Amino acid sequence: MNIESKLRRASLIIALGLLLQFLSLLPLHPLAFIAFVGLGVPIMGVGVIFFLLSLVTHSESGGK
Repeated sequence: MNIESKLRRASLIIALGLLLQFLSLLPLHPLAFIAFVGLGVPIMGVGVIFFLLSLVTHSESGGK
């Protein structure tokens, strides 16, 4: 898998986390914050970890 597809996958996961956080802010209910922290933040964290891993594990194929 090339780096572009890895970064695209990570960005889609981060966007999904942001969408869930936005949707959890719409209702004015105390449990909305629990959904914000319990669902949106971990999904964004997984996306950030995938992003960083794709950068660290990427190897140049046309190099030395």
